[in-house]
Amino acid sequence: MTILKLPTFQGYTVDTRLRQFRKIDRKNIRFIDFYSNEGEKLLLKYIESLDPGSDEFKELLKIF
Repeated sequence: MTILKLPTFQGYTVDTRLRQFRKIDRKNIRFIDFYSNEGEKLLLKYIESLDPGSDEFKELLKIF
């Protein structure tokens, strides 16, 4: 079994399979869907931060 470490951005874990950003603190888990208003803004910033040759960028291309 291979364990995959998900990328992080601005303190959020980026889960392209579930199309969510997640942030966990001591008492809460916050989920932001890619297709929400906040998620779209965060996703755009995330995409702009990526190297077009990176695995993360290529993974995002698969889902859009």
